[in-house]
Amino acid sequence: MSLKVLFYFPLFVLGVVAGFFYFTHLFKSVSSFGTDKGKVLRSMMLRLPIPVVAVLLGSLAGIGGIISVLVGFTVFQIYFLVKVGSQLKKEVEEEAERLSQEENTENK
Repeated sequence: MSLKVLFYFPLFVLGVVAGFFYFTHLFKSVSSFGTDKGKVLRSMMLRLPIPVVAVLLGSLAGIGGIISVLVGFTVFQIYFLVKVGSQLKKEVEEEAERLSQEENTENK
């Protein structure tokens, strides 16, 4: 059993690394292109090979390798989305507080 764990752990790490490259590039492209759908979709096509290549490498180890890569990718996805979500929540709260203070000063 321990040999299987040692065999699949690098594939899990490969999934985490693929998730890192995929989602950091995604966030950068959304930040720089905003809501321009064409540019974001073009950027998505450039990112698509990252998880595909990782899964193909995992497939060399069979279905367990594919699952290991996908679990690693999903773990990083959850981590990244929670991290970015908490940053965005903080920014929204700060902006709401700033607008509230501006509104209070205008009313006085």
